Amino acid sequence: MLSDRDEYLSVPISIELLFENEKLELMKVLCLIYSISLKSKRYVSISEIVFYFTLVNFNFIKIFEDINTTTSPNLFFRFQSRISNIIIHMNNLDFIDLKAKLSTKTDDIKIRISNTGKEFYIEHNSVFFEELQEKYISTFEKVNYTFSNLKILKEGKS
Repeated sequence: MLSDRDEYLSVPISIELLFENEKLELMKVLCLIYSISLKSKRYVSISEIVFYFTLVNFNFIKIFEDINTTTSPNLFFRFQSRISNIIIHMNNLDFIDLKAKLSTKTDDIKIRISNTGKEFYIEHNSVFFEELQEKYISTFEKVNYTFSNLKILKEGKS
């Protein structure tokens, strides 16, 4: 007998996991935060995390490399809406240290990787994450996180 979910699902679960895999996204964010920690021990805003995640994982780096590239900011906003849940899970797993007040906006919350997060990332590192880490580090060197660059990413480039 089909469950209610299966009855109305138009996409096989294997395909759904390919595009909406929360655990994979969590590991990609952990990889990003770990990569930042190699450069600096500072806390980083959620906004900066979303910025670099989008540049690398959605290949939006091309906006800053090629003048004739056009993009749509939809992927940026879709990920921005999911980052809160990822951060909550990472905090519950003690993978990150948070720096925020009760009134702090989500984008302004500052985080950094905890020792538990570092140990987990190193233990579960793979060729995929090593290559992703190299892409993050390369992107840090190519594109600075600035208000004007964030604006370009949010508005798209035409």
